[in-house]
This record gives sequence, structure tokens and C-alpha cells, in this order.
Amino acid sequence: MKSLVNAAAFQVFWFACVLGGDNWSVAAIILYFVFHHFYFVEHSSEWYLIALFVVLGILLDGALMFGGWLEMPHSLWSLSIPPPWLLGLWAGVGSLFFHCLYWGQRYPWVLSGLAAISAPASYVLGADLAEVSLAEPMIETLLLMAFIWFWVVQIGVFGVRLVESKRQG
Repeated sequence: MKSLVNAAAFQVFWFACVLGGDNWSVAAIILYFVFHHFYFVEHSSEWYLIALFVVLGILLDGALMFGGWLEMPHSLWSLSIPPPWLLGLWAGVGSLFFHCLYWGQRYPWVLSGLAAISAPASYVLGADLAEVSLAEPMIETLLLMAFIWFWVVQIGVFGVRLVESKRQG
């Protein structure tokens, strides 16, 4: 049951960040992670994986922005890294691996394959809702995102294994 709540909470969080933009996403991020901490987190080391996903978001979506694959709308955010709402989503994805995506520890390649399909679809929908521009030709952009997310999920699976081995050792 907790896995379903985790997945549903992330979906609500995703819409709040994408639709809330600069103004409401910070409140959504705070609410989501306070809820996540008190309802889901069983060991504080889970936060290392969440932090890793923020760093991945800065590096990967930052590179996509720099390379012209993603173009963000005008924002209050003046730094040349992804805006808070997008980094919040990266943190949110990191929060799923110990919970609703934990089954992927057993089937990591299946989980990565599903991510290679669902993540580009999420970018397309999110871009439409948040007025983000994706580079043309779209098929190349989607293939690049599929490749990236296939391997990002492998990093998440490895991160869970690493954190769990440190707990036991």
C-alpha cells in the first residue's frame, strides 16, 4: 500500500511542480519532502540518493539546456542551471527508488526500459504544460532522453544497492 501512496504522491507532486512553475513549486517541494520524510523514509541514508538525483538533474538537464535540447521559459531563476521546479522533480524521482520503484532492484533492465519510454513522454507532457521548448527534430530529442533515462535509472538502482550495503557493513 505504501508503494501506491508513494507513486500517487509523486504524480501529484509532478503536476504541482510543472504547473506551479517558479512560484508554487518551492512550496510543493517542501510539502512533498516533509511528507516523504515522515511517511516513507526508514533510514536517513535515503537522502544521499535524493541528493545524488539533484546533482544528476543539474548536470544532465543543465547539459540539455546548454546544448539547446531544452529551452526554459523566462523565469525569476537567473542561474544557468535548471529551475527549482525541475530540480525538485529530479529529487522526487530519487525519492522513488526505495519505495514504489524498489521492485527494480530485482529487474533493473526492465525498470530502465520502462524509464526509457516513460521519461521522454513525461518531458513532452511537462514541456507542453510548462512552456518548455524541446529541440527539433523531436525524434532525436526523445531518443537522447530515452538513452539518458535508461542509464539514470541504472544509477538509481546502483545507488540503492550502495546505500543498503553501507547500512549492513
